[in-house]
Amino acid sequence: MVDPTPEQANAIATYGDGIDMVMQAGAGCGKSSTLKMIAKSDPRRRMTYVAYNKAIQVDAARSFPQTVVCKTGHGLAFDPQYLPRLNRPRQTAHDAAQALDVKSILGILGATPAIPTDVGAPKAMTSRIIMRVALDTVTRWCHSADPEITARHVPAYDGLTGKEPRAALLALALPVAHAVWADLTGEDGVLKMSHDHYLKIWALSGPTIPGDVVLLDEAQDTNDVLTAVLLAQEHAQRIAVGDSSQAIYEWRGANDALKKFTTALAAPELTLSQSFRFGPAIAERANLWLSTIDAPLRLTGWEKCESALASLRDPDAILCRTNSGAMGIVMEALGAGRKVALVGGGGDIQRLAWAAEALQDGRPTDHPELMAFSSWQAVREYAEEEDQSLAVLVKLIDEHGTAGIQAAVKQLATEDQAELVVSTAHRSKGREWPSVKIHGDFKAPKPDPKTGLTVLRREEGRLAYVAVTRARELLDDVALDWVHGITAVSD
Repeated sequence: MVDPTPEQANAIATYGDGIDMVMQAGAGCGKSSTLKMIAKSDPRRRMTYVAYNKAIQVDAARSFPQTVVCKTGHGLAFDPQYLPRLNRPRQTAHDAAQALDVKSILGILGATPAIPTDVGAPKAMTSRIIMRVALDTVTRWCHSADPEITARHVPAYDGLTGKEPRAALLALALPVAHAVWADLTGEDGVLKMSHDHYLKIWALSGPTIPGDVVLLDEAQDTNDVLTAVLLAQEHAQRIAVGDSSQAIYEWRGANDALKKFTTALAAPELTLSQSFRFGPAIAERANLWLSTIDAPLRLTGWEKCESALASLRDPDAILCRTNSGAMGIVMEALGAGRKVALVGGGGDIQRLAWAAEALQDGRPTDHPELMAFSSWQAVREYAEEEDQSLAVLVKLIDEHGTAGIQAAVKQLATEDQAELVVSTAHRSKGREWPSVKIHGDFKAPKPDPKTGLTVLRREEGRLAYVAVTRARELLDDVALDWVHGITAVSD
């Protein structure tokens, strides 16, 4: 076994004291390795390691000692009884609305309700759209620790944010959301179950996780539903490790469990700051972002790794802020005859293209980013006035057409065949490449006209920190030079 660093040795000793503990571990600082060291230091106790995703769980199962059961949160919750409903054919919002008979639930009797919008004419709320909102509501509730579905779980949608549109949306969505959950928990339900659904059912049952110790990895990305279950395991010693500065999934329900563990358990907070991924030059760029967002942690680069900042023409990977920015790079690379891979595949951008095509044809869409709009022209106008990230999508589709976007998705190469890998910063999480270039769609915040301050949202700063720490050897982050003009941060 490799000798532990002083920080890792301190973590092993603190574990030996038998107390709950939290470890803040920077990018590439050996989070999982430290947990393995802890497990190997005490073969007498049975442990459960909770991994962020299936790939991490499979890797952990190979390398952790046999005294450790390695599971994802969903793996802990899974019961074979759910297989028939999980394996049902794909069910669209339209299919689900018909199966559950949304019109009957709302007493619509064939009428099509409409609600006011922030983007012009009232939006016709078809059964399909109402069901889409209800399903999204149930998913958000499943990610929470809340016992009941309430208005706070109904998502906000572009164009439906005003007080009047919001009230109308709630009146339609909440009754259907409650009906959805009743169906999912019933014996003869008609809706297809998802993994988040049975995780919530398990959490509501007050489960006990077997073993003497629970190890939670990537804790900053843990949803409240799983955090609450882990905090309730009072029979076990609980250890959470992660990096609060990499908490970038708030938008899909994650809520940094490290903070909750520290507060709820009065657990000591240790640090792992020695990165083994990159050298001092890239560590310095990481620390610039950590300083900007007021994070307490600072990284030390690995002296054995020769990393540098450079202007890159042919990087191994280009990281983008948005799906549309990533697809723009893909289109450019394909046009140049290059083999290009898109991390996570082209499903997200393809669904956006389908939604845009529907609006161009005068049909409604239930895509969450475009459902409030009645036409493609309305999207254009809103993007120009309100949302620059949406403007990138509009430009991409107007230039290449929805058919061109969909054709490009079919030309994507696998990563092992590609000359270039393109990813959003969110999807790059947990990944690394020898050389990385940051794309220009990471836009600088505009100065506040009232205060004169240039305010950065903390989550955007965390996303930039994740992006620059994906590089092992060479980093081109010129597109982020605007960081030097930030004068304040906000949540």
